[in-house]
Amino acid sequence: MNGSTDYTERGPFAELLFDDDALAEGGRGSESDSWLMSYLDLLLLLVTFFVLMLALYGGQLSTPEQTALPKVALALKVPAPAPPKAAPSPAQLGFYRPPRQLTAAPVASDVGFYAPRPAPPPLVPMTPLLFAVPLFDLPDPVDETLPQIDGVQVTAIPHGFNLRIQDHLLFDSSAVGVSDSGRALIEKMIPLLQEFKGTISVEGHTDSVPISTQQFPSNWELSAARAAAVVRALRLDGIDGDRLRAIGYASTEPLADNDTPAGRARNRRVELVLQETDRGDS
Repeated sequence: MNGSTDYTERGPFAELLFDDDALAEGGRGSESDSWLMSYLDLLLLLVTFFVLMLALYGGQLSTPEQTALPKVALALKVPAPAPPKAAPSPAQLGFYRPPRQLTAAPVASDVGFYAPRPAPPPLVPMTPLLFAVPLFDLPDPVDETLPQIDGVQVTAIPHGFNLRIQDHLLFDSSAVGVSDSGRALIEKMIPLLQEFKGTISVEGHTDSVPISTQQFPSNWELSAARAAAVVRALRLDGIDGDRLRAIGYASTEPLADNDTPAGRARNRRVELVLQETDRGDS
């Protein structure tokens, strides 16, 4: 060692760290093989890199230049790459392919709380009526506030009443005088007529069938004669004559069509029109 060098002040390891002779000898011994180690390390890294590249991308290369690739892999004891696989179809990949023709979606039978409305039941054909009732044959509604007399239709009119009686209830066929049954019917009306304070107009009506006899040249004479006959019966039963009057209308005020027997029967009638007297005359 060099005596001029002082290592005591530098520490216990100063001799090893700062000995120039030892470093020179070690440097000369390592310079001969240091480049070989670096070269081997570089080759090892290059071989490792190429092996990894062949293992990762060797199966995807199909060019003619790579035909010798499996031999190199066998020499290096690396498993040969598998042959390239065909590209998967869109159906295998799960991709959606729209249909060639769109179809209507089926109607849901029950969605949540919604339930489809049931179909209506089929219509049942109605059975035709076996008979028909004419409107004029229906009974008129009965007003309980009006007087009720059998055989007499009582209706309310302004300031009075209308008592309608069919001719067959008062007269015999082709007769003008009041029959016995007609007198009994008139007697039923007397209490009402006596209680009523006003005028009583007896109106005679006929159908449109023309009449021409020595006694009745037309329906005017017939209707007036029957009205006068009822007035005489009322006068005999105690009704004041000053309140009575007889009027013949012939067939000018029909209730129904004279083309049918039922209509002509309705038109042949006697009506008693009861009218209140004016308050100024009382």
